[in-house]
Amino acid sequence: MATGGLDLAGFSQARAERNAYLACAALIVYEYFLQLDAEVVFFWQQRWSLAKALFLWSRYYGLAFNVFVGTLDLRGMNGRYSPPDSIYAASAFYESVRIDKDLLKRWHPSNFYRCNTFFHWQNTGASLQVITSHVILELRLYAMYQSSRYILCLFVFLTFGEALAMGLVFGIPNKNLVGTNEPFPELFICADADPLDGSHWVVYYWMSILIIESTLFSLALWKAWQHRPSAQGSKLMQQLTRDSAMYFAVLFCIYLVNLIMWVRNRITLDELMTAFSFVISSIFANRLVISVRSNHYRAIRPELDTYMMSGIKFHTVQMKTKGTTTTGEFTTDYTTTGTDSSTDTELMDLRTFHQNNKFNHVVGV
Repeated sequence: MATGGLDLAGFSQARAERNAYLACAALIVYEYFLQLDAEVVFFWQQRWSLAKALFLWSRYYGLAFNVFVGTLDLRGMNGRYSPPDSIYAASAFYESVRIDKDLLKRWHPSNFYRCNTFFHWQNTGASLQVITSHVILELRLYAMYQSSRYILCLFVFLTFGEALAMGLVFGIPNKNLVGTNEPFPELFICADADPLDGSHWVVYYWMSILIIESTLFSLALWKAWQHRPSAQGSKLMQQLTRDSAMYFAVLFCIYLVNLIMWVRNRITLDELMTAFSFVISSIFANRLVISVRSNHYRAIRPELDTYMMSGIKFHTVQMKTKGTTTTGEFTTDYTTTGTDSSTDTELMDLRTFHQNNKFNHVVGV
């Protein structure tokens, strides 16, 4: 709906995009502090390994990238500038008006010339985070498939294919792509979109991610079916496969919505779900690594059971209490209460699982 030359729907959608990025930045900061104690126990206090380095890279790079993307707000001065004296921040991530060239030079002499390079980095940074998250999720599946070489080869192929697809989408110039800081009159927000002639380009970025996600989701579902509760097998594997299938299902839906948004190609809606795809994938990947590490250390150090991050269950146990009656006789009563402590059977299940599946190699402990 437009009123007086203004697209009110566009203003509302732009505000929703900004709020989505800010909300996701707040979410990943909250998640960071929520998992900080588990990070210290299961990573900082343990020896260095490839898995530890990968987790810390994913956690801190994802945190820095998403907070930076969600909160940076580059604003120019209140005056209007002619195009030769201003640079347009063609970024969908940052709210902006025209940035004065002289102001940029006062910040740093070379900022004007590096600005476009900086915006190209955004796409590279987003792709790097997505690939990192997928590598972590693939390691989880690799463990569930008992370190199968066929699965490893598949994941290597998928990772290189995904990186190649992203590199082609963002590396090959397309003059028809839309990049503007004024998608509608008087609406100043950096936005981008696929070509207005009906063709697509950025859609292929989301398609490549969705292909990877579909493959991982299918592998997780297959393992979840093999270890369903009605089938005999390890309860731990039931828990791990169930959690993985749920996580992959959520990520699949988020990426699918992003793909639909870009196929629809409304310039003020294209980036609405992008922040969620970045943040949720990072959070899920990190949580899965913490879950795997906590499972391992529970098997060898039961006192760490309170840090179990996945599949927490409450068991009904009997608590024995003693008392005396009015006649002086001793009585014993049994009451039930809930606890999240693991039983000896569960701990034995953990040890057996790690021995059979060579989990030490995967989690890097």
